[in-house]
Amino acid sequence: MKTFPFGSGRPDPASFPNRGLAEAAMRILPELGAELACYPGSLGYEPLRKLMSRRFARREGVALPVDQIVLTTGSMQAVTLMAQVFVESPGDVIVLEEYSYSGTLSAYRKEKAELVGIPLDDHGMRMDALEGTLEQLVSKNKQPRFIYTLATYQNPTGSIMPLGRRRELLDIAGRYAIPVVEDHCYADTVYEDHHEPALWTLEHDTPVIHIESLSKILGPGIRLGYLAAPRGLLDRILLYRRDGGTSTLSAAVVYEYFREELWSHVDRINAIVRKKRDLMFEMLSRFPDAFEWFSRPKGGLFIWVRLPDATDTVACEQLAESRGVDYATGKAFHVSSLDVPYIRLAFGFATHDDIRTGIPILADCIRNSRKKPD
Repeated sequence: MKTFPFGSGRPDPASFPNRGLAEAAMRILPELGAELACYPGSLGYEPLRKLMSRRFARREGVALPVDQIVLTTGSMQAVTLMAQVFVESPGDVIVLEEYSYSGTLSAYRKEKAELVGIPLDDHGMRMDALEGTLEQLVSKNKQPRFIYTLATYQNPTGSIMPLGRRRELLDIAGRYAIPVVEDHCYADTVYEDHHEPALWTLEHDTPVIHIESLSKILGPGIRLGYLAAPRGLLDRILLYRRDGGTSTLSAAVVYEYFREELWSHVDRINAIVRKKRDLMFEMLSRFPDAFEWFSRPKGGLFIWVRLPDATDTVACEQLAESRGVDYATGKAFHVSSLDVPYIRLAFGFATHDDIRTGIPILADCIRNSRKKPD
């Protein structure tokens, strides 16, 4: 049976630079003998950290301090480290968007944190709701350990927090003495000219831990990401690192490939994925009775879709699965796991044919999953 892969956020498989990485490996491996016989250390392969600093500088206008960058095994290791560092007791509070990345929610639940969601609008986390929630929490002696946010190409909604709201977020966090964790893993998946500065770059006394990934512009199988943190917090984070460091081999090969190819690679993969995004927009627009509303993200890898209220979401998921359509349910992204009438569709990995054929099938599944009137 044909499978339509709209569930997981992965880049286009045909864009993976097999030959380029193989050639990079042939160039760099002869120079790595001694380094591969040693542990990578807590920060990781320095040439790649320097390159990531330059990557940030080109996009944000300022460089990340190289000695404050820590390579990680994917950005999920960085995300998980945040809870391991800050959550001291079961029930400690983490504040994040009401809808957030399912992997983050799972990781923080496993660390026994209490997750408190803040409503979103078209511009991301609402600051009025954030301030009101923090006031209530602090009045109950439940000081949040940190605020986690996907301010740019939010997962799953695709929203972008504007500059004024970013400054307001830092102001509010500062007043309550709460660190902010900025998950910026989709920062280079850009399909339209639009940029809001990373929280890290904004002048403020609020501590910001910045997280990025290479999975979205290269591939999750590479397992490379990184974090940057203020020096005092960085030392504390490194105390919780117990894996011996991120693979020097992977880091060196990726560095050697990206040393000359980073931005041409990013431009190439974004051009490929933009066409898929636009095609999915077109296909979703053909079925307004099934897809009541959908986001139109300027970057990232997902479209957030609202289903008609009458949809039986469980029945829909089962029917779609029986017909080979894979997608992510809204429940998976809700901070309280509520059964909400939303789904998230990923467009990066699917082919054009998958999108043309799979979206009509999904629309039919939604139509055939209407709840019967009482």
